[in-house]
Formats: sequence, structure tokens, C-alpha cells
Amino acid sequence: MNLDEFRHQMESYRRGADEEANALKDSYLALDRLQSLYRRFDAEERVMADQVLADWALSEDENVRFDALALIDDFKIKTAAPALQNLLTRLASLGTPGAPFELQKVNRILGDLSEKDPGSN
Repeated sequence: MNLDEFRHQMESYRRGADEEANALKDSYLALDRLQSLYRRFDAEERVMADQVLADWALSEDENVRFDALALIDDFKIKTAAPALQNLLTRLASLGTPGAPFELQKVNRILGDLSEKDPGSN
């Protein structure tokens, strides 16, 4: 499977989980489903998923961004750092009420991603 096919499958999965979460009025159901999906990926699929999540982090849709940021944070996806840097730049120029809070969140995630792994030099 190539990256575009994989991206399409992840987007479809997210849409379905999001629709189910809305129907059940469970705001975290979609995120729970996405976390479970990510855990099932093999190494090759995780590489593609990490790229998709980095792209989602730059989405104009704040719900998609929320899910991406949560997964990047939960699974410590270091390859998403450049996308998060781009997001910081964009958020800094936004005048939306939630931008300062999202800016703090992204800064925290970047800080966590840049910390050394325990036992590494």
C-alpha cells in the first residue's frame, strides 16, 4: 500500500470514528479509536501513520489537529517535530481565542519530543 492509499484509509477511519463519537455524544471516542488503530500498526504502517499525523497537525480543522496532536504526544512521534514547528508559526499569527492555548500545547509537545530518551547519551 502506498502513502496516499494509507492516508485515505486513515482519513476514512477517522471520519467514521468521529461520526460515531458525535452520534454517541462521546467526544473522546474518536481519539480512543485512533489510539487503538495506531497501536495495531506494524513498523512500516507506523512510518506512514506518523507522516499522516504530521500532516493532520497542520490541518485547518481544529478537530483533526486535536487528534493529531494527541497521538503525536501519546506516541512521542519525533518525526512530527518539523510540522509542529510550522504549526507554531501559524498559530502565532492567528488571532483566534484558542490560539494561545494551542500554542502552549504545541510548545509542550515539542519540548517533550526533544527530551533525551532515558539511558541515551
